[in-house]
Amino acid sequence: MTDIDPERTLASLVKESPACARTFESLGLDYCCDGDQTLATACDRNNLDIDEVRDRLAEARDRSDGDAADYEWDGLEDLADHVVEAHHDYLREELPKLEDIVETVAKVHGENHPELRDVEAEYRELAAEMREHIDEEEEELFPVVGKLDRGERLSADETERLREEIRTFEEDHAATAARLERIAELTNGYAVPDDACPSYRSMLERLDNLERDTHMHVHKENNILFERAGERLATASAES
Repeated sequence: MTDIDPERTLASLVKESPACARTFESLGLDYCCDGDQTLATACDRNNLDIDEVRDRLAEARDRSDGDAADYEWDGLEDLADHVVEAHHDYLREELPKLEDIVETVAKVHGENHPELRDVEAEYRELAAEMREHIDEEEEELFPVVGKLDRGERLSADETERLREEIRTFEEDHAATAARLERIAELTNGYAVPDDACPSYRSMLERLDNLERDTHMHVHKENNILFERAGERLATASAES
């Protein structure tokens, strides 16, 4: 039996060891947008044997070889910079390239796989929303988070705007997760059909990678950046 407490939240387990994220991904457990659910609750909701899941998490944690050290940042501004470099830059490069592939695959294979038309429609909406989202984060949210991190006094308007933006971006994250889930359902979990050409296979692999990257991206924002920013705001309000 492992020492993993079943009452730990999914988000806290991934914070402690990012390797746990891979286990949660393989089990279909949402550690980003629904990361505040306990391991026991998540297993119960998904009809999973909690002892088996705990054993898998322990194995993943042991194999990770202390990768949590690569998951620590000096402050909120440092974390925001990391999000831009590790996730936003990836999206800016990947989204248009993947959009071209999705369009081509839908055109070539749409007759035999009509679900690809829906994949194309969902992806177009997803890509447009994600591009707008990351631009707004960098232009509106992260600069105020930087001021907060540096200990600069925020005006009442900035404080309220930051709280509202965090709520809005969390809602955006939930909507993004829903679109990604829909794409996964349409592709039967990114399963490769027998008649798939190399482009079709590449599309499925890249969509899968996009979903996994987005889950970690959202986790870092919802469960670390936004949570810490909220704590800083609460402390500042108490001291004023």
